[in-house]
Amino acid sequence: MTMNYRTLLYPLLIPALQTAAQPPASLSSLHAVTIRLRHQISPPAGPDACFSHFEVLDERADTCRIGVHTSVPDFGRNHDRQLVFDHSTASEIAAYLNHRVARAGAPYTALVILRTLWLSDANYIREELVRNPILRFERTHIHLKAEIYAIRNGRYIPVLRFDTLQIAWKKPLYQEKSTYYEWGQNLVLLMNELADSASRVATRKENGPWVALEDIRQFNAARFDAPIAETTPARGVYANFEEFRNNTPSIQDFEIKMENNEHLLYIRESGKTYYSHDAWGYCDGKDIYVMRDGILCPAWQEGKAFYIPAGATAGSTLTITRNHDYKQRSIYSIDMDTGDIY
Repeated sequence: MTMNYRTLLYPLLIPALQTAAQPPASLSSLHAVTIRLRHQISPPAGPDACFSHFEVLDERADTCRIGVHTSVPDFGRNHDRQLVFDHSTASEIAAYLNHRVARAGAPYTALVILRTLWLSDANYIREELVRNPILRFERTHIHLKAEIYAIRNGRYIPVLRFDTLQIAWKKPLYQEKSTYYEWGQNLVLLMNELADSASRVATRKENGPWVALEDIRQFNAARFDAPIAETTPARGVYANFEEFRNNTPSIQDFEIKMENNEHLLYIRESGKTYYSHDAWGYCDGKDIYVMRDGILCPAWQEGKAFYIPAGATAGSTLTITRNHDYKQRSIYSIDMDTGDIY
């Protein structure tokens, strides 16, 4: 198995926090593929494990699925599939952690807050590919963000914030296993890393500050209080993600042109008009578009989450014939914390 991780681990603190486009189709209408956690590849908990039980709360933008995968056949059309567990995400992960990672008699129980868990096709744009051609060999991503709290005597002690992007690389066909099978394996490895990292930190945090469960819930719910998700989107160009999130587009003098069946943005300034690929996106007063690889891709909202179909002909429907590899059209989600596309 060939993988790569980009992981951020740091002590968890609780800081103060400060009608979209019509979807091309609902993700709920896509064929579902079940991902299964591969318990057998994980040894039972060792003596250093400090959690006797795990509770998991699902505070993600999309709690109905854990990702979208676009299967690209040699001939014919792409097939988009929503990725799911057999049961709810919180119960599946809790069952795994309690079966393979928890240790009877350990001093703490653990609360895991899932902020992001998203499985997707590898995601890069032409500019990134020019700078780093090896990106062409990325196959899939797993984006996981979670908070871990140690619970003792009714107190919730902030232990760790876990933030990782795991990359699986393309391999020769004769070495390929099912993408879905490998996702089940890789998720187990990530859960083990999460639990081990929290165990190493928890004992050092025992006498540190603690928070109430309701404060934890409110902190995680606050990131979905974005004006763009709750009000009619304002017309204009978003210079950055914060303008999108706050529904405050700052650029009003612009033109949208259709070229090769794609929406392109032109901004007027000082009597001149120039093509722009740096803006975050734009709204026509009804539909929202996100800039991706110099092209405006239509975005849509489902529940608390926003999605875009990026690559190939971005303005097309959710199923489209295959184009060049770097332009393969897949469905991606917008991270409502950062604006990153996964």
